[in-house]
Amino acid sequence: MPGASQIKVVWIHGKPPKYWVILGVAFLAFCAAWILLALSFWRFARSASDAMHTSSRMYNNKIYYFPSFVLWLHDFGLFIVMGWMFVLGAIMVFYRKMVPIDP
Repeated sequence: MPGASQIKVVWIHGKPPKYWVILGVAFLAFCAAWILLALSFWRFARSASDAMHTSSRMYNNKIYYFPSFVLWLHDFGLFIVMGWMFVLGAIMVFYRKMVPIDP
């Protein structure tokens, strides 16, 4: 086929390292939890501060209080996802090789 690649990329030992698989599964679980958090973010809001809801966010001229971890994860979850993807990609760069396709 014209323009088709004559190489394929395979894992060096035939399959990915176990730690890459564990990191990949944990990455998918984190992404699912992060998306669920984004969909249900306002359910964590309280109009009054208490021992658990200590971080504030203003919305419609009202202050809402959230658990610190939830607010931090909502704000910085994208950076965690990008860093995690970079680590998985870097591992793939060093543990995969290009081989020619046999016709």
